[in-house]
Amino acid sequence: MAPVPNGIYMISRPPEQLLTLEGGASEPKTPVFLLPPTGNPGEQEWQLEVLGNSNCTIRNLRSETYLSYDGDPEMNKPVVGYPEPREWALYQSAQPHTFHVVVPGGPVDGVELALDLSLLRIFPPRVALRPLDVNNQRQAWTFQFME
Repeated sequence: MAPVPNGIYMISRPPEQLLTLEGGASEPKTPVFLLPPTGNPGEQEWQLEVLGNSNCTIRNLRSETYLSYDGDPEMNKPVVGYPEPREWALYQSAQPHTFHVVVPGGPVDGVELALDLSLLRIFPPRVALRPLDVNNQRQAWTFQFME
């Protein structure tokens, strides 16, 4: 049983920072940012679809591209919008409706990789694959159901 039902979500981290794919970003490999609410319809709304294996795909409503990365998963790889779906595993964190978004299939180079802030200190903050730390609440994402 999937931890999150199919539907449209805003995916956030405190304080009110939302997973964002900026408008008109239909070109592949547009970086995914973490921003406060933009007010632009669809940029911060994501269609979650649970697959038969309990993994899920996460598609941006505005750009209609999927939360993904280029090629094989590796540490610090940027997370981007991509035309082809990419599977993610959701690991329940200590808080309700809050999950670690993890690359399925186990460790890569000895660590599991999860959606987290990039180490690049630029604005707007980018999202990248980082080592999973299930004990770090700051690495978990809140899925807020929209409809």
